[in-house]
Order: sequence, then structure tokens, then C-alpha cells
Amino acid sequence: MKKVVLYMALAGLLFSSCCTIFTGSRQAVTFMAPNGTKIFDAATNVKIAEVKEENTVTAKIKKSREDKQLIARKEGFNPTPFVLETNFNASSLWNILFWPGFLVDLGTGKMFKWDNTIVNLELEPAEKQTEGTE
Repeated sequence: MKKVVLYMALAGLLFSSCCTIFTGSRQAVTFMAPNGTKIFDAATNVKIAEVKEENTVTAKIKKSREDKQLIARKEGFNPTPFVLETNFNASSLWNILFWPGFLVDLGTGKMFKWDNTIVNLELEPAEKQTEGTE
């Protein structure tokens, strides 16, 4: 029984890392845009957030190793693409003390964080199409 507990504790140490302990797999990002603006993931076209009041909305977005392409859409405005940039998460440097933690943080994406956590979106009004005169 003691061996089982020892092996479980050892496995827990092997599969944990500093970023797993200190940070989550999602990070809050605040979008500032006109009310009614919807934020979509460009790759999957899944709605991430919608600005409903006070011209801001905060959404928790899963961290990733790569930059995330997003699109802001609102009726009467042109779709506005923008990028959430990825940056190195300095808390993963604690993994020097336990090197397998680097692999865990890399695999889970927790080794990285979103650089711009407040995104100010300026939407351009769509041009109205007028019918030709004869």
C-alpha cells in the first residue's frame, strides 16, 4: 500500500508543472467595441464573446502556442480581423527545478500567455450600396 501511495505521489509530481500550479489554461481578455459587436474565432467561426453593455466584454480564451486570429463583426460595419499575440509565460522558468514540467507546460500551452489582454476594436462603417440611376 505504501508503494501505491508513493507511485501516485511521484506520478502527480511528474505530470504537474509550475504553470499548471500558478496559472490556468485560459486567460481573461477584455474587448472594447461598440455594443452588439460579436467576436469570432477566425479558424472555426465559433463565437467567443459579444459586447452587450458598457462597450466592453471579458472572455476567458484558452492559451495556445500560436497567435490566435479573431474577427469582430457587427451589423452595418465591415468585419474587422485582428490577432491575439502569444508571449512566453515567465512562470514556466520555475521548471528548471523540475525539468519534465517544461514538457507538460509546452503540451498544455500553459508555457505561453496572451500578450494583449485589453483589445480596443475600431470598426469601420460598411459602405451603403446605392442603386444606379438611369
